[in-house]
Amino acid sequence: MSFNFDNHQKSLSGSASNLTLNIMLNELLLVPSINISVSKNYSIGYEGCKKQFKMDYKICFHDFDDEVWLIKSTSSIRSDRLYGNEFFAQNIKILDPKVTNIFVVIPDSVNAVELKNKNDYSIKIRSKIYKSFIDDLLTFSELRDKILAYASSKLTQGIKSNILGNNAEDLIVNLLIDKNNILLWNNYRQNHKTIKSSTYNWFLKILLTSGFNKTKNKTIERIIATNIIPNLNNGGKPKTDVMFTVLSNGIEESKTISIKHTQERVVTIHEGDVEDVIKALKLRPDSPLSQALRKFQHFGSFKLLLENDHNAYNVLENQLHKYNKELALLFLFGINSPLVNNPIQIPDMILYTSNFEVFSRNNFIINYIEKYASSGQLNTPFKWTYPSKKRGKKIQIKGFTNNQK
Repeated sequence: MSFNFDNHQKSLSGSASNLTLNIMLNELLLVPSINISVSKNYSIGYEGCKKQFKMDYKICFHDFDDEVWLIKSTSSIRSDRLYGNEFFAQNIKILDPKVTNIFVVIPDSVNAVELKNKNDYSIKIRSKIYKSFIDDLLTFSELRDKILAYASSKLTQGIKSNILGNNAEDLIVNLLIDKNNILLWNNYRQNHKTIKSSTYNWFLKILLTSGFNKTKNKTIERIIATNIIPNLNNGGKPKTDVMFTVLSNGIEESKTISIKHTQERVVTIHEGDVEDVIKALKLRPDSPLSQALRKFQHFGSFKLLLENDHNAYNVLENQLHKYNKELALLFLFGINSPLVNNPIQIPDMILYTSNFEVFSRNNFIINYIEKYASSGQLNTPFKWTYPSKKRGKKIQIKGFTNNQK
């Protein structure tokens, strides 16, 4: 009886995993300018033989000469299954020249043991002492990121940033309100075998970073999330990309997130009139630092400033780094910006979708300054310049991401 029950549980788990993956892949078809197709139940065989070599999904990249990736879904990482997958993968790559990658994937909601098994085998695949015909073992979310990154790689940077940025916001909103994620939070031990998620790890990290925990918030009744945030006073977009409200134990609590979706190491994080910086730093309008900042905006670069006004350059070199914390709070979170008109425009945390990480505001500021103060200009953790064709009118600030190059 126990054997039959275990088999039934495994069958339910496998079916739930496949359904979750199917939903995720079909959602990718809705992303604008991502020119792929997805089909189920790929199979191929040698001439005169049955089509015995199978995979669950075929993803075709139409902007890359119809290159094909194949996907095998599983709810459990077991060596006997993987060896069978290796055999199939080896023969598929002999028979189908269009196939460039074959991935075995598992839900993000698997337990720590399964995740370790996945990571261990992935490391083995990439080692030089093991021959594998599977290209990697991935979680569903890792597969999603890999598909999006490759399918969008021929798009211009501006189009790619807009499409993937908007898609990232939608993804975070959807994972926060996902009922499966809430069920897994409320009772992971009971639910994880039959309820699967492609985003539970992200959901869990976001909530824990927000200050929610399994003791204080044992049961979550509801989460409401939105990426519709009111514009700043000048009509621009605020630092907050997503706001969500958690109802737990009859108490509502709201949090805000800034989302960074990029493959670049350095990105623009602030653009505007230098007077906004002077106000945010609470400087006297006639102070030497205020005047030096205006001179920087006028010339547009530290090089030109040094050549034309050595005194102003010296003031910035000696004083600007003393305001690193205030500058980081302004440029990254909008704190003290005169353009902010609503508290929800200031994010409580920052989230990177590439190499997924999420940080509370305070922890991020401390780590960011410590890590990048020597990488920016004039001992600040930023690169200072001006927007295209706006020299003398605005400044532009570039910051560092968690991507390593």
